Amino acid sequence: MQTNSPPAQRTVSHDALVKVAAELFARRGYRATTLDDIAAEFGLKRASLYHYIKSKEELLCEIYQEIFDQIEEDVAPIANSNMPADERLRRMVHAHIRVVAAERDRLSVAFQEESELPEVLRRRISHRKRVYETLFENVISDGQHQGVFRPGSVRLMVFGILGMCNWMHKWYQPEKFSVDEAAAEFALMVENGIRSGVQSRGAWPRFASIDEAYAPAEQALNRTRTDLEQLESELGLMRARLRDGLLN
Repeated sequence: MQTNSPPAQRTVSHDALVKVAAELFARRGYRATTLDDIAAEFGLKRASLYHYIKSKEELLCEIYQEIFDQIEEDVAPIANSNMPADERLRRMVHAHIRVVAAERDRLSVAFQEESELPEVLRRRISHRKRVYETLFENVISDGQHQGVFRPGSVRLMVFGILGMCNWMHKWYQPEKFSVDEAAAEFALMVENGIRSGVQSRGAWPRFASIDEAYAPAEQALNRTRTDLEQLESELGLMRARLRDGLLN
């Protein structure tokens, strides 16, 4: 009589635990996923996991740490290279987006579940975020000093660039866009905006009233009228001089 053998256990390692935890957290949510659920993926009891990790919070923190390890490994060498600032920024955007596209599950967990971390772990993650943001800030500052990038708040520029790139984890579908296509379009927007043939100087508040909106145009029209009146006067004098010259 044949008996059913127990399911084969998956190989357990720290990296495998973090990977499985990220998948479960992304699919079920951090709070809804237990250590028992994670252990079951390996055919183990929860007690066996304590050989590898101390808590579910530690697993969540490790997801952050591994993302930062990978993204810094790809981006930091570019940021610290001797290439021109605009080329560095372009390549940094490409490298960052490639990681985002490849790590959508982990990033989904990271962006949604940070508040679940204990304070001491949140501070650790905040420090790593700040270190990473500084890579972009330094490159943009270099570009401003070189005259490659326009003046402005470096901090706000970095928030805008990383916010745009990071949000890809919500919508990116490789069957619709390639990673390189998305990265190239984003890098172009960072460099030139989206308006064709116009040097953008920023988005300004709308006018408070119709009169305020028309005021610049009316001022320009009045200046043009004054210029035309002066030109007509000069033409009249020239005509009179020419007539006098021809008659005399």
